[in-house]
Amino acid sequence: MKTGLIVSIFLLATLFPASAKKKDYPRAEIRVTYTYPHKRLKIDAKAYDDKYQMVLLANNDYSKFFSPCTEYIDSLKSTPSGERIYNKLMDEGVKKAIATGDHNAYPTSNGSLYVIKSSATSDVTVYDVAGMLEYGYYSAPFAEMEWEIGYSTKTILNYECVMAETDYHGRHWTVWFTPDIPIQDGPWKLCGLPGLILEASENSGQHQFIAEGIEICDQPIPPVYSRKKYDKMKRKDMLRGMRNYLTNGTPMVNALISNTPSGEKIEIKQDYTDDDKDYEVDFLETDYHE
Repeated sequence: MKTGLIVSIFLLATLFPASAKKKDYPRAEIRVTYTYPHKRLKIDAKAYDDKYQMVLLANNDYSKFFSPCTEYIDSLKSTPSGERIYNKLMDEGVKKAIATGDHNAYPTSNGSLYVIKSSATSDVTVYDVAGMLEYGYYSAPFAEMEWEIGYSTKTILNYECVMAETDYHGRHWTVWFTPDIPIQDGPWKLCGLPGLILEASENSGQHQFIAEGIEICDQPIPPVYSRKKYDKMKRKDMLRGMRNYLTNGTPMVNALISNTPSGEKIEIKQDYTDDDKDYEVDFLETDYHE
């Protein structure tokens, strides 16, 4: 049992109560790093395996789940001075990529997903892309997620974890949470269990979250950068918009490239057929097909 971590969490809450902190943003009590292995569609509707790091900053009342790489880029692009730094990094990176073939030389984001949970409003707010040039956000109540706690246990990062299951927006999830860390949160939207979720997977095998590190922290939790670019939308409309882009993205992008500002037409050959598309690969939520 990791009692030391529990004691540290409550010591932080006692020594630094929220009312005593003269900060603009909520402060995290814990930082959890997850790997996110998943199958992902490209804009030609072909799927490929991807894996990157996501972070959960959380206290008992508020949390933010995001890609640190994406947030770094968004933070740069949110100010004129940061935009200049970003453009310089891009210019240098593109030159290096052309010279060496190293396409990791310039800054690239890991998706656009941000998930904010708030016990004050008992809801989760999701920010994400909603199409080729569209960004949206929506909120949903915690109560949509109903859990069935099982009897199986296993150890993850030296914490004893208990299994729980839920059906949520078209997928069946199996998670492992630890009561040793009494923060009722987890990766993505997953929350509401009597302990922190350290591992989660859905039954098709396309999406999984695996905790790889946990640390006590007093890090501020800033809001999503450039929130004005996000339009309030319905959840299913966002998913449908993104699906349409990913299954028809190549013709859409080709149309933009073909119609040049000078009026010159560029003929681009489509090198795949509809039969090549991976229709079985889907998002974390699949009920938007209904």
